[in-house]
Amino acid sequence: MRWTAVAAALLLLVAPGAAAVQTPQVLASVWYRGLPAGVPRQVDLEAIRDNGFTAVTWPLQHVNGAEQLQRMAAALGLTVVVRSESVPLTFGNATNGDLRADLLVSRTPRADWPALMWRAVAHGSRTISFDAGLAEGTGLWDENGPRDWVSVAAALGRQFTSSAGLWRSATRGPVVVVDPADTRLDLSLLDNGRSWIIIVTNASSTPGEVIDTYATFPKDVPAAEWLNLFDGTMMSMLYRPAGSRWHVRLGPGEAKVFVIDKR
Repeated sequence: MRWTAVAAALLLLVAPGAAAVQTPQVLASVWYRGLPAGVPRQVDLEAIRDNGFTAVTWPLQHVNGAEQLQRMAAALGLTVVVRSESVPLTFGNATNGDLRADLLVSRTPRADWPALMWRAVAHGSRTISFDAGLAEGTGLWDENGPRDWVSVAAALGRQFTSSAGLWRSATRGPVVVVDPADTRLDLSLLDNGRSWIIIVTNASSTPGEVIDTYATFPKDVPAAEWLNLFDGTMMSMLYRPAGSRWHVRLGPGEAKVFVIDKR
């Protein structure tokens, strides 16, 4: 009966829509399969937390170690995310609206990470799990020390945590018209009730492939200065009665996030 109760709890965590009520922020997680496989270790969870991640992703098939993992993670302030399998994030599936997305660090070009992750967030992902693809352990280090992907992933994760409050109740806003259209570009307008949020990404990773186009926003979206969440600079649009217009320039693999108060 004890195993059944734990399994039922895990199935609830992995069920579609379960994460929607669990966190108002975007979580940066690390796939962890135990060491040995199925056995969680406190030292590994401490390493995940100390490297700046906010969650740990655990495989559903290791249900017997889940209760112990939950206790360990709770003591460290880590959220536990359960996945039946790791599904590599691509530009093809980043717009599917999945609440959880997995970035396979060994198979995904580093230059694509920002655009991939922010595109997934723009379309509803609220957990990004970095997967080193190992059968056991965290993949955070090897015999030579920390792996080089860890600092990059942690830095991207800090972009999520620094803007945690934005994602509470955030929903997709009205359609933005892009002209000329560009298949590499994804421009999403989100509305969380208090703010408008723009997430724009370039799927190209070819050097020199800069997107240069124009976006026309709905009439009630202001042309006033928008805050760039990454560097604190400001972006303004050209006011037009039919809808404010923004000149979009975006480098290969680049992602930008802007926000403005609706009041």
